[in-house]
Amino acid sequence: MDFTSVDADDEWSPLKAVLVGRAGHACFPAAPKAMIDATMPERHRHCFQPSTPFPARIVRKAEEELDNLATVLEAEGIKVYRSTPGIDWLASKGYTGAMPRDGLLVVGNTIIESCFAWSCRSREIQLAYASLLDELAEDGQTRIIRRPQCAFADSLDIDEEKGREVSWVINNSRPAFDAADFMRFGKVLLGQYSHVTNQAGMDYIRKHLPPTYQLEILEVNDPAAMHIDATILPLRDGLLVYNPNKVTETALRAHDVLTAWTLEPYPFDPKDPDDPPLYMTSPWLSLNVLVLGERVVVEASDHKTAAWFQSLGMHCIKCPFRHVNSIGGSFHCATVDLVRQRSTQ
Repeated sequence: MDFTSVDADDEWSPLKAVLVGRAGHACFPAAPKAMIDATMPERHRHCFQPSTPFPARIVRKAEEELDNLATVLEAEGIKVYRSTPGIDWLASKGYTGAMPRDGLLVVGNTIIESCFAWSCRSREIQLAYASLLDELAEDGQTRIIRRPQCAFADSLDIDEEKGREVSWVINNSRPAFDAADFMRFGKVLLGQYSHVTNQAGMDYIRKHLPPTYQLEILEVNDPAAMHIDATILPLRDGLLVYNPNKVTETALRAHDVLTAWTLEPYPFDPKDPDDPPLYMTSPWLSLNVLVLGERVVVEASDHKTAAWFQSLGMHCIKCPFRHVNSIGGSFHCATVDLVRQRSTQ
């Protein structure tokens, strides 16, 4: 490795090394109807069938946007690593390699592989990121926690009748979590329960956190919850912006780590774009950005958000990313921080 060992425990310190995903031959992720109905936009649910590729034009442009993001980050002096290119996700009955934040949780010197709830994503980390994980582990200081065999059991999905009686469509029969259901605030992680993250998953993460780190549960009001990174966004140490439709200032203030922070509700009502469609997400992807330090990467056409961030003292780097948005995420989803400069350095 040609940078200091993996070390990142917040979302805002100066970014020194990062993983950027690749779309590959991306497909709509297939899942039981109860899961699709609970999490996906109603107008696009019919698309989520086995072996259904995303439109080729959208995937091609998404790949170009990811490549451009990598180039922009390198120009900012950040070491960029990429996932395996050219994966045929149709052949593997998978989804995409564009969203590494879903599958890899970096806490200090530890990388924890997600125990995905969606079975179509079960091979995603192995196919797209295994060689990089092996490379990162070579320094002898980076700790890699791979998904255990017991967490591949196909036992999570409950039937639709029971699904109406409980908050989430997965049960607690084995650990399940997506790494994107967590945000890092130094020694404290804030996480949420969701349709892809259960109590067994929370317990699993607590077991594997480095010493002195702790996980706290944030109370959110989101019946379709799946990933926290369009709900809260720490822009810098002491400043957090949030989606007031999903979380309250009271819920945020309940956590000691945020007691002295400035909490700013997002002041706009984001709208769905006409083209390309947001097949898997809401327009609240406006909060799904990548903070580099004093700079933040935002979608090139999102002028309102960029202007607001600038009014809060941030410098915005505008990048086109609408086609990546279309296949399921934005800048936070499409990256994983490998090294952030600690304030003591």
